[in-house]
Amino acid sequence: METLKKENIKWIKSKDVREMLGISDSTLQTMRIKKTIPAYKLGATWFYREDEIIETLLANKNQNAAV
Repeated sequence: METLKKENIKWIKSKDVREMLGISDSTLQTMRIKKTIPAYKLGATWFYREDEIIETLLANKNQNAAV
């Protein structure tokens, strides 16, 4: 039987993502709908993996932006 590796995943809610990115609820909803950012729904609550949000930002950074 294969053993699954347990990861230290930090799950955050919509409020945290909005604060992290400085965006409104409607903008976050649009990003979910367009699949700009990965999101997971459990019941009525949306969750996000903090590492995936950061990876998405880095993957889509402006090539001229200073890091």
